[in-house]
Parts: sequence; C-alpha cells; structure tokens
Amino acid sequence: MISSSLWAILFLFIVAIIIAGFSIYRWQSRRRSGVDSFIAGLLALVENDHQNAAKYLKNAASQDTQNIEAFIILGDLLRQRGEISKAKQIHTSLLARAFIKTAQKARVYKSLALDAMKEKKYAKAVEYIQQAIALKSDRWSQELLLDILEHMEHWSDAYSLLSKLGGDERILALYKVEMGKAIVSDDAHKARIIFKEALRLDSNCISAMLAIGDAYALEKRLKKAVEWWTKALENFPDKARLVIDRLEEAYYELGEFDKSRELYRRMLKSHPDADDIRLAFAAIFEKMGEYEKAKTVLHQAPKQTRAISLAEARIECISGNTEKVTRILESIIHDVAATSYICESCGYNSEKPLWHCPNCGEWNSFGI
Repeated sequence: MISSSLWAILFLFIVAIIIAGFSIYRWQSRRRSGVDSFIAGLLALVENDHQNAAKYLKNAASQDTQNIEAFIILGDLLRQRGEISKAKQIHTSLLARAFIKTAQKARVYKSLALDAMKEKKYAKAVEYIQQAIALKSDRWSQELLLDILEHMEHWSDAYSLLSKLGGDERILALYKVEMGKAIVSDDAHKARIIFKEALRLDSNCISAMLAIGDAYALEKRLKKAVEWWTKALENFPDKARLVIDRLEEAYYELGEFDKSRELYRRMLKSHPDADDIRLAFAAIFEKMGEYEKAKTVLHQAPKQTRAISLAEARIECISGNTEKVTRILESIIHDVAATSYICESCGYNSEKPLWHCPNCGEWNSFGI
C-alpha cells in the first residue's frame, strides 16, 4: 500500500506537471500571438501605416520579450516619428540582453548609429557604426559610415573608405577637392597638388579646375589663375556662369580686360549656342556704351532664348532712354538670369554651385 506521504508527493508532482504544462501552453500561445503581431506590424510598415505598425510591434515585443527584431524595428519606427529619446532607450536596452546574438547586436548598433545621426551627433554615430562593423561587416554599414564622414566633412577618411569600397572615381575626385579646400587658405601650393590629384582621378572635374585657379588667385598669381579658369571655360562652355566673374575680375586687376572680349569672341565661334558667354560678351559692349555692337552680338545667337531676348529689349530701352521700362526689364532679367542651383535628388536650392548637397548628401545632383 502507498503511504499517505507518497500520495501527497505524487499529488504535488501531478499538480506541478499540470502547472508547467499550462505555463508552457500560455507561453507558446503568447509567443504565437507575438509572432502574429510582429507580422502584422511588418505588413503595416510596408503599407506605410506607421500608427498601426507601432501598435502591433509594441504588442509583439510585450508578448515575446525575446523577439529582438520587434524591439529593433519598433525603435526605428519611433525614430522616424521623431521620438528619438524613446528610440535610443529601446535600442540601448537591447545591448544588455544576455541571449542577444552577434548579428542582432550588430543590427542594434546600426540603429543606434541612425539614432545618433538623427540628432546630428556624428561622432557618436561613428562609434556605433564602427562597433557594428567590428561585429559583422557589410556594405550597408560601410556606406553608412561613409555618409557620416561626409556629414562631418572628414574628407580624408571618407576618401580612404570609398577607395577600399571601390567607389566612383568622380566622387573620389570631389573628395580630393574638398580636402584641398580645407587647407587652401593655409597652404595654397599643397592644396593645388591635391586638386591636381583630383584631376588625375577625373579629368573632367571642373570643380578641381576652378579650385586650382582660386588657389593661384589667393597667391595673387592671377595669370596662372586665368590659365586654369580659361581651361575650365574651354572644356565646359555650357558651365560658363561658373567662370565668367572670376575671369573678368582677374583681367580687370591685370589691366587686360580686352582679353576677355578676345576670349569670348573665340569661344562663340566654336560654341555659338553658349548663351552665358554671349550675354557676357554683349554686356561688355553695353558697359562701353557701344549698344549697336552689343545688339549685333545678341542677334547672332542661333536661338533667341528668353534671356537673349530680354537682354536685347534691355539694350533697346537703354538706347531710347525709356527709364521706366528699363527698370522693369532689369528686374525681369535679374529674376530670369539669377543663378540658382537645385538638387535633383531632394530639391535643395542654393545660390552657389555645389557638388555635394548639404541637405540630402547626394553628389553631382545640381546639374552642374
């Protein structure tokens, strides 16, 4: 016969089994519910329904605390919604999890890097993404590091990294230009060496040509500056607006302003459709009071663009002393011919020519 104490032990054992089984059932049920919520959250993200995505992901994380991915994505979503503090809190808390895998930890560091970038804390972002790379290097992490280095204007480091990644030589050339610009005021000679390295990477890098001329101008070596600016004009007549002011100012200081007319005349013979050069040429005659010559230059344009037509109208008005009309036309011409550079990637508008958009970080997006 089984003693009463053995029956008690057996009863407790059976109760323990029932409780354990019920707990496992509840845990599995909660986990299934968490998986369902996680999938629903991902689908909501795909549909750009951030409100419901956040709701489902929060539920998934609470139902299954081992679902690291749910926490990571929830934090990413909060960052996108502008809730940076909450995003950082979630992502940082994951690093203390004992069961987190190496790949998951690397993913957390990526998210923390993005959190830091959102706050413009770029040094911290570099620290995080480098930790991610140390755990699990991939192209995405390397490119994010490159993006951060660009924001920090660490052009030398960016150049080294992009070189290792086998990046576009046109972008590498522009990195070189930025490296030279950073030191040109202190060492124009060394800067020119760097600019010429940029040209070896990309012989069509007009930014480097202009920068070399600018470096010579800083040293008051205007003849050398004119050589490089002229080279830029001859190679890129369609981008004459970037060069004309530099050239005319240099010729004026050299007392050789007539050479600008000679240059424009020669350029128009080979590039008659270069409106910016034609307008500059006509403007010289206009300033000298030789209105008929100015009008002749404009009439010779193969296509009467709006800028050419307005310039002609302006000269006609000046010739007839119609002051009021002249003021109106001057205002119109200023608006039409005003130099404006718009990023084709994000729409950022700049009054100065840029090769690197400070808003979205894209290169060569201004149509220059």
